[in-house]
Amino acid sequence: MAGEGNILRTARESKGWTLPETEEATKIRVRYLQALEEENYAILPGAAYSKGFLRTYANHLGLDPEEIIGLYKMSAQPQTPPALEGPLTPLKSRPVWFRPAVAGVMALLAIVLVIGISQWTRNPGPSANSGYTPSALPSPPKPQKPAKKTNPPASQGKPSGTAQAGGTVAGGTAPSTTGQGTTSAATTPTSGVTAKLVFTQDVWIEFNVDGQAPVQQYFHAGTTKEITATDKIDLMTVGNAGGLSITVNGKAVPSLGGNGQVVNSIILDKAHYG
Repeated sequence: MAGEGNILRTARESKGWTLPETEEATKIRVRYLQALEEENYAILPGAAYSKGFLRTYANHLGLDPEEIIGLYKMSAQPQTPPALEGPLTPLKSRPVWFRPAVAGVMALLAIVLVIGISQWTRNPGPSANSGYTPSALPSPPKPQKPAKKTNPPASQGKPSGTAQAGGTVAGGTAPSTTGQGTTSAATTPTSGVTAKLVFTQDVWIEFNVDGQAPVQQYFHAGTTKEITATDKIDLMTVGNAGGLSITVNGKAVPSLGGNGQVVNSIILDKAHYG
C-alpha cells in the first residue's frame, strides 16, 4: 500500500469529523469512505469511481487530489490474466477432398432447384387467391315474337251493295276513312328490355332475367355484357359498383355507386326504360 488511505484518515481525524459527518459533507457513503481509508478498492464499483471518490474526499479535507491519485496508482495492483484451464487442442484439419465434395453437392442442389422452379412456373397450379368460381352464364332468353295476324279467307264473290263514306257495306263493315282517305296506324310499343353492361374495373354481379334462376359471374375490366329480357332484369348484387356503367334500351343509367361499393336490387324494367 502507498499510504493514501492513512493520509485521508489522519486528515479527517485532525478536523474532528466522524464518518457520518464526512458522508454528509462529501455525499460519499460511509462504507466507501472506509474502503478509501483502508485502501480496499475491491468493494468500489470500479477504477473510475475510486479515482473520483479519492479526488472528492481529498478536496473536502484540503489535500492535494493529484498527490492522492498518484499514490492510488502506485498501490493499485495490475489485473492478472485468468489462467488457462487446460492445454489448447489443435483443430483437426479436414481432408483436401472435403471442400470440392461440398461444392459439388451444393451445385447439384442448385440445379435441381432451378429445374423445379422452371417446371412450376410453366405449369402453375390453381390460384389459391381465387375464393370464388363463377358459374357459367346461361344464354339470354330470346325475345318472344308477336303472333302474326291471320287475315280471314277471302269470300268467293264480291260483297253486294255500295260502300258509304264512314258507313257500312252491305253484308259487312267498311273501314272508316279520315282526311285524304288514309287509315290511322297504332304505335308499336318497345319489345323487351336490353341492358348493355360496360366494365371499367373488375366487377362481380349476381342477376336474374324475368324472375328466372339467378346467375353469378365475374367480369374483368375492359369487357362488356349484353343482357336481354322480356319484362325486367334484376341486378341482385353488384360488387364494386363504381366499375360498372349501364345503358338500357339506349338510355344511360345513373351511376350505381363508388369504387368498391356493393349495391343490391337494381331493377331494369320496361316501366322505366321501355
